[in-house]
Parts: sequence; structure tokens; C-alpha cells
Amino acid sequence: MPVAYSMDLLMRRPKYIIFDYNKIDKVIHNRLRLAMLSSIAYSEEIDFSTLKNTVKATDGNIGKQIQVLEESGYIITRTLHSGKRPQKMIALTNKGRNALVRYKKHVMTLLQFQDSE
Repeated sequence: MPVAYSMDLLMRRPKYIIFDYNKIDKVIHNRLRLAMLSSIAYSEEIDFSTLKNTVKATDGNIGKQIQVLEESGYIITRTLHSGKRPQKMIALTNKGRNALVRYKKHVMTLLQFQDSE
């Protein structure tokens, strides 16, 4: 049985969307970095240990990705000296937050499809 579509719906919705994969931010489009940035954005500032536990990664993996994100200007870190051990704190920069918002909008454009039920 054919599905009936209203002319209004057919006129408004394009037949396809253009999604240029080259516009995906290569720094963000990494599973661990995306998880880290999302966690940092949610918390505004997070300590290394909490971030590690949140994204379920090792010290080495987190450390390497922090370096990549810092070099790209997406995060800043600072070290607090209180108690026996220094504590690394991580926060998004404005550049990082803007990049994450652009990334989200771009990916959401790709995901604009009709769910089948």
C-alpha cells in the first residue's frame, strides 16, 4: 500500500541533504576526544582523575589527548597544589566550546532522517 504524503511536506523537505564530511572537525571527531570534550563542557572544569573515570580511559590515553586538545587551543589546563599531590584541572576555551557547538550542529544535520517504526 503506497504511503500518502501531503504536498506541503513534499515541498518543504528536500529529497536529500548535502553533507560534506571534510567539514567534520578532525580534532573532535575522535571517540575519546569527543567524550572528553563533552564531559568537560558539561562540567565547565574537571580534574584529571574525574575525567579519566568519566570517559573510562587510561592515564596515558587521557594525557595524550589532553596534549592534542591543548595544542589545538580547545582546552586549557592548570595545576592546583594542595595536599600531597598536584591536581590537574581542565576547562574548555571559548574556541573549544565554539568548535564543539559547530561539530554538534554539523553532525545533527547528517542525522536528520525519518526514523522508521
